[in-house]
Amino acid sequence: MKRQYIADIEPNQDIEDQFLVTEKELRTARNGSAFLTLKLTDRTGRLVARVWQDAEQVDARVVTGEVATVRGRSESYRNQLQLQVRSIVMVPRAAVDPADFLPRCPLDPDRLWEDFKGLVASLGRGSLKKLMLRLLADTDLSARLRLAPAAKSIHHAYLGGLLEHSVSVARLLDRVIEHYGALDLDRDLLITGALLHDIGKIDEYRYDLAIDYSDRGRLIGHMVLGWQIVQDQIRDLQGFPERDEVLLNHLILSHHGEAAFGAVRLPMTREAFLLHYADDMDAKMHHLSRLLASDTDDHGSWTGYQNLYGRFLFKGWRSDGAAAAPACVEVSPGAGSGRQLTVWSQLREIDEPDSGPRN
Repeated sequence: MKRQYIADIEPNQDIEDQFLVTEKELRTARNGSAFLTLKLTDRTGRLVARVWQDAEQVDARVVTGEVATVRGRSESYRNQLQLQVRSIVMVPRAAVDPADFLPRCPLDPDRLWEDFKGLVASLGRGSLKKLMLRLLADTDLSARLRLAPAAKSIHHAYLGGLLEHSVSVARLLDRVIEHYGALDLDRDLLITGALLHDIGKIDEYRYDLAIDYSDRGRLIGHMVLGWQIVQDQIRDLQGFPERDEVLLNHLILSHHGEAAFGAVRLPMTREAFLLHYADDMDAKMHHLSRLLASDTDDHGSWTGYQNLYGRFLFKGWRSDGAAAAPACVEVSPGAGSGRQLTVWSQLREIDEPDSGPRN
């Protein structure tokens, strides 16, 4: 049974527990000796670990994507927590509880699901409502929709994150529609698009011990996968209006806004523009709150330089004038312990610097 979680680790602690090894890199120190850098995770955060003794032998037996019992001591280095490893032993899958390593949405999943169904019930157009009710009636699809993450590592990157993000975007768009009431925007289309824009992520990611891309996710991407899911449902609905089919598909295929960020089509309707910006805003606010919460330097009002945004970020002041991180929106337990943040190009997630799909 796991006892020590990354979120609870402080400097100068003796550590011995199970952690998921997500990355490893054998490197050479300035004195010519080899050392091994490991990225360790559990459901509460990430931690960098280093092996200095017998690094090459340890590298040969450590397997990424698997769990290991790691023994070592924690320390603070340049305001980042890291672990100096004394020993590491791989753990058989049968001795691992996946719940220890997969982060979950901090919000009540049943409440979020009721909110999702409430948004479906609010639809007025029969064709779109019938489509959504058909999706809800598909027990396998709806179960995966409730469980899937919204990303691998940036925004809503935990089980249930897709449901949270989809409901949030739909709520945001309801406010926007009310604000622009004189424009006669198509609410039914927008809310349906908000609830379905990322549905392809139920196939884009796999999550047994860690969230990662499936083969279909890497090769096809969630926009086209989502389009396929919706098309399969529409195909079985007799008389589904072509207008609704085309406009809904356009929302799904254009919601990334730009081809450089993976959009299959550029937004060409008011509703498509609104969905794109609402999606980006929700992702951005979630990411920023995690980023500010994870900044461990209490000696200044600013974060370190953020390459992603090309700027420093202001953390705010306490009432006594000292620096303090602002209160954040809903963040997963342990989000403040994220030890290494992945850069986000033009506010679009890049989970892997080499080739990862954009979110």
